[in-house]
Amino acid sequence: MSTEKISSTSSTSDPINDEILEAKKLYPSINVLSTSPSSISVSYNRGYNCVYITLTIPNEYPKHPLVVSIDKDTVVPSGLKKQLEKKLNEVAIEKSQQSSNSAYQQVAAVWGCLVSFLDTNLAFPIDFPCGSNSVKCQNHVRKALGKDARASIQSFQQSNSLHSYFAKAFGTVPVHEASQQKEKQQQASSANKHVEPLDPSPALNSYLILVHSRVATALRAAIEDEIQRMPLPSTNSSNNGQHNRGSADEDHGHPLLRLLKSAWPFREVTELRPVLICLLKRLGDNTPVEMLRKLGAKKGDGSKELKHADLISQLGPHMQRLVWEADWDHQASTTDGNNRSEEEITLRGSTILADFIQPAVDQYVNDGALVQAAELAFVGGISERRLATKSRRMEAKDSDVTGGADETTSGTLASIGVGGKTSSKGGKDEPKTTTPSSAQSITSIKETVGRRPKLLGAVLDMLISEYATSGGGLGNIHSMTVAEKKKKLLMDGGSILGGATNLTCTLVSDILLSFGQLPRSYEALGILARLLDAAVQVGSISDNTLAQIQGCLRTLFRPTDSDLSQKPPVTPTKMTQDTSQSGKKIKLSLKNIPTKIFPDHPIDDSEFARKLLQKVLKKAIALMKENDPQGLFLNPVTDAIAPGYSSIIKRPMCIRTIEEQMVESSYDSIEDFRDDRRIISMITQTLLMFANCVKYNVGDAGQWFRVEAQRQKQLWKEKIYPEAKSKLSTEKSKRKAALKKAKANETTAAGSKKRKPPPPLAFAPGMKKSAVPTSEKKKDDAAINNLTAKDVDPLPPWRYKRRKKEVEIPSLQCLASMLLADPFVIRLLVDKIEKIVRADIMKNKSVPSGNALLPSLLQLLNIAKISTQLCAMKGKRLAIPDAGLKEILMEGEDRSLPYETLRNFLPLFSKLLLDVDLDKRIALGGDLYDAAAQSLLTPSDVMDAEWNGASSLQDLRVIVEGAFIHLMQPGNTNEVALQNQFPRFVNALDKLSDGNMIHEKPFFISLSHALLRYKTKLPHSTRDLVTNVMIKWLRLSKDSNESCLCSALHECFMRLLNEWVSLGNAVLSRDLFLSLSEQAIAAADKEGDEQQSALFVSLWIKNDAQFALVKEQYLRMLTSTPEKTAESWKEKLGIPDEKADAMDTSS
Repeated sequence: MSTEKISSTSSTSDPINDEILEAKKLYPSINVLSTSPSSISVSYNRGYNCVYITLTIPNEYPKHPLVVSIDKDTVVPSGLKKQLEKKLNEVAIEKSQQSSNSAYQQVAAVWGCLVSFLDTNLAFPIDFPCGSNSVKCQNHVRKALGKDARASIQSFQQSNSLHSYFAKAFGTVPVHEASQQKEKQQQASSANKHVEPLDPSPALNSYLILVHSRVATALRAAIEDEIQRMPLPSTNSSNNGQHNRGSADEDHGHPLLRLLKSAWPFREVTELRPVLICLLKRLGDNTPVEMLRKLGAKKGDGSKELKHADLISQLGPHMQRLVWEADWDHQASTTDGNNRSEEEITLRGSTILADFIQPAVDQYVNDGALVQAAELAFVGGISERRLATKSRRMEAKDSDVTGGADETTSGTLASIGVGGKTSSKGGKDEPKTTTPSSAQSITSIKETVGRRPKLLGAVLDMLISEYATSGGGLGNIHSMTVAEKKKKLLMDGGSILGGATNLTCTLVSDILLSFGQLPRSYEALGILARLLDAAVQVGSISDNTLAQIQGCLRTLFRPTDSDLSQKPPVTPTKMTQDTSQSGKKIKLSLKNIPTKIFPDHPIDDSEFARKLLQKVLKKAIALMKENDPQGLFLNPVTDAIAPGYSSIIKRPMCIRTIEEQMVESSYDSIEDFRDDRRIISMITQTLLMFANCVKYNVGDAGQWFRVEAQRQKQLWKEKIYPEAKSKLSTEKSKRKAALKKAKANETTAAGSKKRKPPPPLAFAPGMKKSAVPTSEKKKDDAAINNLTAKDVDPLPPWRYKRRKKEVEIPSLQCLASMLLADPFVIRLLVDKIEKIVRADIMKNKSVPSGNALLPSLLQLLNIAKISTQLCAMKGKRLAIPDAGLKEILMEGEDRSLPYETLRNFLPLFSKLLLDVDLDKRIALGGDLYDAAAQSLLTPSDVMDAEWNGASSLQDLRVIVEGAFIHLMQPGNTNEVALQNQFPRFVNALDKLSDGNMIHEKPFFISLSHALLRYKTKLPHSTRDLVTNVMIKWLRLSKDSNESCLCSALHECFMRLLNEWVSLGNAVLSRDLFLSLSEQAIAAADKEGDEQQSALFVSLWIKNDAQFALVKEQYLRMLTSTPEKTAESWKEKLGIPDEKADAMDTSS
């Protein structure tokens, strides 16, 4: 029907008539059969077939939409008929909801949707002439070809062949035309045209390649969609909530596992690799262990490069961490007890995790500011003891993390993308923020470990092994091998003052505090780390904190049932402690810990909230997939699927990307999931992927995609998002009510009955588990955070062995002892002991053992002392040292060292402090000076015999060293009194160390720090006392001469002299400096003569690494000395002239 006919015969209203005329202009292939005020009948011809539809016009049109129905057709199959009707009605409804002008376009929209749907989805019989339509097709072909069919076909082939089209496009003459007529060849020659040979293979090849790529892309997308829809293999949940990944044989019949086995050989095929990546991401935690080990295979023995680094880099952090776990489990399971296999699961081992963690650990322990602070074991006041630990754990920027990694490791493993990120932003240089190296290391470790408890345990276990070989001051002894260090540890233990060598313990604390919500097995360890970190921040340990530390240790050192069944290794004749008191379990609680104690680590319910959010988001994503039956928004869109997509859409998004971000916990709230706030241009209440679809699909060809995006967006806003938000709010309210009820019950129970002090430990030696009735346990339960100063009570001694299968990885007891051995915690413990002795013992004239806190503090010091031994045994043997209140002999001991410290020698320390105070008072300017002038008071003599037998008391030696540093601080004594005080402390240290002080680096650095505070006002008598005793300690050392020359004492001595010389002659003259250096060399090398030291010259010439720090100080001395004087000094010692040697070599 023509347009004029519509105008003349139509009885419809003018708006409808105008709308039909406009629609007819847009879609002329639509035939209008009839119109009336209530309906419009049209047909769409496709070849020899037609589709007839009726558009029913409602009364309040266009406010109400048209109703579309399919009357009859020979085109649309029954399966597509309902879908077509539904689609046409949805288009009408959408137009009716728009503005008034757009509402009058419903007819055109329905016609356009009809044409687009049929042209896109149907294959008509005219394209495949067979069956009942073959006669019509034959007549059509016969009419088109005419009488001479052969000539018509040949002419059509010549004029419409691919070769002819090429000739027209390039301006050439086809060869079949040139061969038919000679005149055409002459015309082509006169026109300088080239005769085109018939060789369509290059064009066909390129065309087939294009077709192949598009087909491959479509097939790959279909396979990936099918992979996402398939259910996962069955998994068994372990106790800690992790999946037990079995081998592929356990569920070999599952389609995903069969596909994985088939796809693995084609991992190097570029077209098939995305299928393998999609399959691995879909399996996730269900990936077989054998496949994870294959992914983590390295190129060769000793190489850090991975065979499949490119493949792993595309799997995402979650799958990468699964590979690290599988590699670690494989190495740990093959450990058979020998040294070589045990080294495989250390930082120096061959695991992938060690390759990532080792550079970060090395960077942390070598942080200049942190090393300097750790070596300063004794400081002047509380302001210096305070440490801003939060700066060690601050989030480092991407550029900072990249700069801190080891160049060798980053070059081989950076392609995997876990050890650190690289910034790809260009433009102007932004101002750089100085992030500490320690913060960069912590950030790198956090990115590697993620939230995987097994990886956290593996990292902590490697740090235990590292501390066992370098902690306790052993890192400063360069002349000993690893085997010799381990032997020394097992026999004597390490030094309490480890200084920078104990920074591994600090790293353990920072990792625990920055991990977030720790696994339940680490709960007590996390509380202990937070307590100690809060104490370091304020610079002191309160009495309540001490009680809570003991509560954590009671829980961590509680033996298992098999440990309790062992015979207590205590000598019965010497065991005087009452063991009749039954132990009680200490209840752990994190809910009531005051947040003000831990300002940078507030206690919250973040882990529960994160898991709940993931559960809700998984349900929302499942609804989104269900709402997208065609899978339009499921996978990322590429340029092969949508040409020019990347140039139009700058920030692509799809359902799978949202799901991956949800698994990696990128979304912190439901609002983040809805709007993704990282994309600023995102419109409120709209998902980015829907906006991208509308933006790309413009014009009539993209109308169906726009309508589908609007439909899914509307469903998201009205159903999916409100349901998810409501579910999340409901579950949070239930959780909040449950926590409130539990807190109220705890408060009621605490207020109704007077809380009894906790037991000394959750067990007693020889006690079995059944010794404590269940009712008594419930009655006396106490939370760690409720312990106060009244609850301070030493832990009873205990020592036990464990079978290899009972040793957990990592050992929580080893980690607890490492937290106490933190150099910043040690100086707090020593300071508190000295304050108690000065303020309570001396003031009240009481004995040290009568103090309520001293035994517990000394016990913590001794636990820190044996930390290196516990770590060397990797939890196979555990021990709790005695507090010293009673003489308790453990198995294999002939004396109780804690008892000796507390009962016999700590009173001598109190007497030493009293003598120091008396010396100061009777000196010139003191209140007892007149009495001393009349010989009524005299300084006490140095009694060498008093300190005999104290050489094994490391805890007491640290206390005496701290008091000595306190005495040397400016303002704490005077020059006259120091002449009597100094020898007493030196005598005590000689006896406590057995004359071997050369490796006490933190002590000497603290001493230098105190002396340099005098600046130019340092008395020469004090200077001489210090230099003489340091040379004396070099001479008295029982170590080898080489060890003495390379010792920390030698280095610190020369460093102190260099600092004094830099202040001018007021403190130390240049000649005296050179003379003291010669005396130090002679004292260290006892076999050399007074003029020369052959060993010193040998170490100087060969640039020994152990001697490097000492040589650096001597070179500094020679640099500041006049050239002739320096050459004379070197000639005197026999050091060859480097310039002369260089000239001889060149000649």
